[in-house]
Amino acid sequence: MKKQIAAFKTRLTSVSKEEPLNKLSLAAIIILDIFILNILFIGLDDHTQQLTTPYEYMPPTANAIFIQQNWTPANRISKLQPLILADRNNARYRYESPFEERRIKRMHPEAQRFFRQAKALSENPALHALFLSRQKTVDERNKTESAFDDAKKSYDTQLLENIANATKPGSTATSTTAQQYAQKIDRLTGEIRSLENEINAHPGIQKLWVIVSPGDAERDQLVAENKRFQFWFPLKELIWQLVFMLPIFGVFYWWGNRSVKKDNPIQALLASHLLVIASLPIILKVIELVVDLIPKHFFKNLFKFLQSLHLMALWHYFVIFAAIGVGLALVCFIQRKVFNKQKVMQKRLAKGNCTACNKRLPTGAKSCPFCGKGQWNECGACHEETPIGGPFCIHCGVRVGY
Repeated sequence: MKKQIAAFKTRLTSVSKEEPLNKLSLAAIIILDIFILNILFIGLDDHTQQLTTPYEYMPPTANAIFIQQNWTPANRISKLQPLILADRNNARYRYESPFEERRIKRMHPEAQRFFRQAKALSENPALHALFLSRQKTVDERNKTESAFDDAKKSYDTQLLENIANATKPGSTATSTTAQQYAQKIDRLTGEIRSLENEINAHPGIQKLWVIVSPGDAERDQLVAENKRFQFWFPLKELIWQLVFMLPIFGVFYWWGNRSVKKDNPIQALLASHLLVIASLPIILKVIELVVDLIPKHFFKNLFKFLQSLHLMALWHYFVIFAAIGVGLALVCFIQRKVFNKQKVMQKRLAKGNCTACNKRLPTGAKSCPFCGKGQWNECGACHEETPIGGPFCIHCGVRVGY
């Protein structure tokens, strides 16, 4: 394992032992790594979008209706109106209709029933005209109410000034305007009420009101199904993403092994870099699943208990200490297995430095003048002196211990 890691590290930073990697070539490889990584994440995102998300399974409108039960007889026409007129009111270039069949097919069956019925109502010319008239009348009433508030404030201000000046407040143009606005508001409110009566009388609307008014048992079942979907979605998402990432990872792994066997150092170099790049999304997605799924699902009861005692900080302490433990283990592994003492000594020897203190040695020095460490050992095979830290004797080429 240690030799394999060392060989892989060498393939990442050099073409071969005799041929170092040029800085310009390294820059080209890094640019390629960044480009491939970007393409991988874009492809991963496009692939993931094929999966139905909780947001698509239970859209906000359906959630407000069936889960939150925010649609009441008093406000449901107001809430339905934006949906019925959505295609007419939206002029954005990238606008997507809420009634696209592709989106409806991903929804919960009850949400599908609602949106298909709403789509049929939005395509009814007479009903569409009623909602459009109501929209215009409501907008006009809102503007009138705003003008009425301004006129009333102006009248109240004038009245206070007249009182302060001890003048007799009479009927002013401001008060007449405010009265006209109030009368107009009453008239518009009556028109809105009349339009709503016509809308409510429509058979399709009556059918829709039945859909948006599930019983308690139906609602509880729907909530349970929605929770179950949300619970399993992170794991399902990871499996779906691995379907995209593992094949490309496997291709790069096979290419790297084949390049090593065929003794093609340049291909081995590229394949090693791409193997690292392909592994990054996999590692990140697994970490994302662990962070999202374990605390929110498997430790749910523990979280409730900590919250009841106002001790949620303990969970963060645990995460901090766990991260420190993982980091400590990782550093120990890197220092002892990947960049251990022997490798450090070899690097210092290659630079002509002391293998102990890493300071520059004078030419031909037997010991370090700075720390006193001896720099030569006797070879057990030929009994000649060879530099300490080197894995092979410089005279006979036999492997030596150090």
